[in-house]
Amino acid sequence: MRKLMMTGAVIALLNPAFDADLNAQDVNLVPNSSFENGDVKRLKAYGQLEETTTDWFSYTDAPLDLFSTDVKSEKVAVPSNSYGYEDPADGNRYGGFRAYTKSPKIARTYFQVRLSENLEANQMYCVSFDVSLSDLSKYAVNGLGAYFSDRKEMQPNLGIVDREPQVKHRTDKVMQLMEGWETICGTVLGTGQEEYMTIGGFNGSRDIEEVKVKKPSSISGVQTMHAYYYIDNVKVFPVDAKSQCNCSRSSNTAPDLVYGGAALPGDLSGRDFVGRTAVYYAFVKRTFTEDGRASLDRLAGVLKANPTWTVEVMGHCDDDEVSEGKINPRFAEMGRKRADQVKRYLTSQGVAESSITAIGLENSDPASTKASDLARAKNRRVTFRIK
Repeated sequence: MRKLMMTGAVIALLNPAFDADLNAQDVNLVPNSSFENGDVKRLKAYGQLEETTTDWFSYTDAPLDLFSTDVKSEKVAVPSNSYGYEDPADGNRYGGFRAYTKSPKIARTYFQVRLSENLEANQMYCVSFDVSLSDLSKYAVNGLGAYFSDRKEMQPNLGIVDREPQVKHRTDKVMQLMEGWETICGTVLGTGQEEYMTIGGFNGSRDIEEVKVKKPSSISGVQTMHAYYYIDNVKVFPVDAKSQCNCSRSSNTAPDLVYGGAALPGDLSGRDFVGRTAVYYAFVKRTFTEDGRASLDRLAGVLKANPTWTVEVMGHCDDDEVSEGKINPRFAEMGRKRADQVKRYLTSQGVAESSITAIGLENSDPASTKASDLARAKNRRVTFRIK
């Protein structure tokens, strides 16, 4: 069951990591940490990161990708692009790198950046970056990490970078989250020499762990034989203790708990079915379960059979998700994001987009006001109403 979490105000008083995380941007040694700087007027295709943004460059001969909200090309747009769908973790842009591939025609890619200053000797630093597996990746892998060097290193080929990263996920787990972002973070003790940082997939064939993944049911397109990750929100900042390097507050407090709901009778009228349908979610997640997809498929059939109806899709979240959204912008307005995702799925199933309105009610209309895990699970939902 999900552990109870404190409010942001209490966390700030009891957990020094909270304050350290809030102030990280003020002392972040990574320039252009969310890829916001640069001119994207010429951004039209993959491999244009170095010519459209600043500070970042490739470790190898394989070019890097940039995605942005303010571009016309659908290939590299945000949130929807040729690799899938994802909102930025921070700002309006993110990068993309290939951590693994089974195709000899494409190569892994590695981000390199010069820090704003060298790491100080005997000073501990928190290193973190957010990744999201693209929806059209066929694989997810481990081995993602950050490697520090005392000079700019260039590898004049398309091969794997044979370096041991100083920072990986603490369990070097397979990073397979598609809907949202996961944080890879850890600490490194400076020697006074570290001037450059490289991010990518470092595990070779003997150490790599590959997992085949299914694309989300709401995403169209063909999966590619690689593990491609979006990257955003890169940070390197000094800390006094490892406890101040808090990798993923939300993942520590909220295992997946999804309310099953009650099966609806098969003889309901179309209007009654729409009004009683609900799709439920895990904590801070906006991807519906297989049961949720089945409900939406049935709902799509009802709506297509009644094309004159206009339906309102209402996204809800629980109180804890609202608190989490205040701490971390990527979890803000979770109700609206859930409603938008459901609308996209219904239109992909043939329901006219003009007949659907998506709104976020957040925690303003709870299904239950009890202080229990089950009650909170009931509140994480999308409901429907014929207007």
